[in-house]
Amino acid sequence: MELAGAGAGEAQFQRARLLVGALMQAGVRRAVTSPGSRSTPLVLAALDAGGLDVASIIDERAAGFFALGQARATGLPTILICTSGTAPAHYLPAMMEAREAGVPLIALTADRPIELMDCAAPQTADQTKLFGSVVNHFAEVDLGGPVDPLSLRAIRRTAAQAVFRSRWPRPGAVHLNVRARKPLEPEAGAGNGPLAAAVDALLREPIEAAVAAAQPDPAALDRAAALCRRAERGLIVAGPLPLPSPERRRAGDAYGLAKLVRRTGFPLLAEATSQSRFTEGDAVADAARLGAAWAADGGEGLHLPDLILQVGATPVAAGAQRLIEAAGAPQIVLSDGPWTDPDGLASVFLFGDLGCSTSELCRRLEDLAPGVGADGWREAVLGLCGRFRAAAGRPAPDGPGFHDGEAAAVAVAATPADALLMLGNSLPVRLVETWAACPGRRVWVASQRGLSGIDGLVAGFLGSLSTGGFPAGVLLAGDVSLLHDLDGLAIAPEYADGPPAVVVVIDNQGGRIFDRLPIAQAGIFRGPAGRHWLTPHGVDFGGLARAFGVPYARVEDPSALAREIGAALGRRGVSLIVAGVAPGALAAAEESLRQAMAASSSLR
Repeated sequence: MELAGAGAGEAQFQRARLLVGALMQAGVRRAVTSPGSRSTPLVLAALDAGGLDVASIIDERAAGFFALGQARATGLPTILICTSGTAPAHYLPAMMEAREAGVPLIALTADRPIELMDCAAPQTADQTKLFGSVVNHFAEVDLGGPVDPLSLRAIRRTAAQAVFRSRWPRPGAVHLNVRARKPLEPEAGAGNGPLAAAVDALLREPIEAAVAAAQPDPAALDRAAALCRRAERGLIVAGPLPLPSPERRRAGDAYGLAKLVRRTGFPLLAEATSQSRFTEGDAVADAARLGAAWAADGGEGLHLPDLILQVGATPVAAGAQRLIEAAGAPQIVLSDGPWTDPDGLASVFLFGDLGCSTSELCRRLEDLAPGVGADGWREAVLGLCGRFRAAAGRPAPDGPGFHDGEAAAVAVAATPADALLMLGNSLPVRLVETWAACPGRRVWVASQRGLSGIDGLVAGFLGSLSTGGFPAGVLLAGDVSLLHDLDGLAIAPEYADGPPAVVVVIDNQGGRIFDRLPIAQAGIFRGPAGRHWLTPHGVDFGGLARAFGVPYARVEDPSALAREIGAALGRRGVSLIVAGVAPGALAAAEESLRQAMAASSSLR
């Protein structure tokens, strides 16, 4: 086939069109671009592609987390498109999170041609394997290369491989480094020649590359079932789990944990990020805050579990971690890929699709009869958790005032049914574990627990909401997290017509998670040098909100916070609500909670 004759700019555009079109054939539905010149052929191709949702975000770091949020909510990779030089380096935090959290993502980084390397050409750096071992796969694409049939088919194959490798064997990031030469724009009047026809023909013949479904090993399932049969004090611990795909969200019990609880009779310690904490009132979640309850009770008065079924990642909350360590019991780990056993306590691993693992384990336990003492163990767990709910739900003590835990509880209680609740790292996610009760409706929880960083929380939150699968969203973050992602807040004007996106910021003047760490006992921490951990800032958040055109409110009590969240949920786009908490109020509330637990224990 004779394909020569197209101008250089047209040839590059057609090859870019083939790349983007083949990515779409393989499942891509969204792209996020950032401004640049060298990426022009890729951006033109993305805008030319019918059916591709294309967003433009100025800063590549925010763009990376926005795309990550989209992929987290849809289960399909979003493509990132940027220019050359330092631009792709700003994707690194999002690419790292994608790897550790198991989220598919594809970066198309525009690059200079090979002849401009190592000769001080402007905006030229070595982008080959820029992300190293962070990505699942790396490949080079030369838009200025040959246009013979074999070369064109290779582009189609590279695109199919990129999508496949972003999803298998475990979802993660993929990097395609795309070289382009000037002219970067197609010549006027081009587009109807034999090269365009050849690209059209290839795009009518997609490559089918189905992702394999991983199944748990039958022998391991049998061993796990045998352990469950012998257990008298079994406990299911659900740590952070991925935000389910839209299909699984419609099913409700996305990972089959409610069925597993009913079949085994084991209590369920369900962290907020497990997708099993905030349900429609199902009693399976009655022991959700067992870790916090056990710690507040002083770790006494409850026999320790003799078997633990850990589903997903290791728990975040310290109480749950200490309970597991104190038990020292055999563990069955259900994982969708990672080796989630940092303490080396696991006895059996069930690798594969989590829903399949829970279903197959339940099938093997159809005739399970609870062991001697199992009913007493469950009653003791539920009794402890009931006392804790009552103690945590008591009005705050007189004294310091509005505390961080109250802010977290109000934010969770105000989140609508089927909405997205995103929890920031460090303190917010831990506050929810202690203070937030189940609102009696299904709420889906997103987090960036892959690396537990505070990077890109606002951008990731808006990315997940932008997919259209949620009626509204609430982000609970710390003040330092917001300051760390002001480029994410800059997305707000572009998101003006999106579902209500309420950003609730706990303003405790920064870094209060360090109050809970050993450094807090050091003299240097209590002096002026403590700012290296606590990061006090004194920022006027109202001024920031005005700069970005975002509705803003500052509140200093629970009722005002609930009222402002309700108002924000009634309007589209982004709203910023800052909850100003009182210094020392959280520590006072935690001490009051411990005293209440001690008092309730003495009355038993």
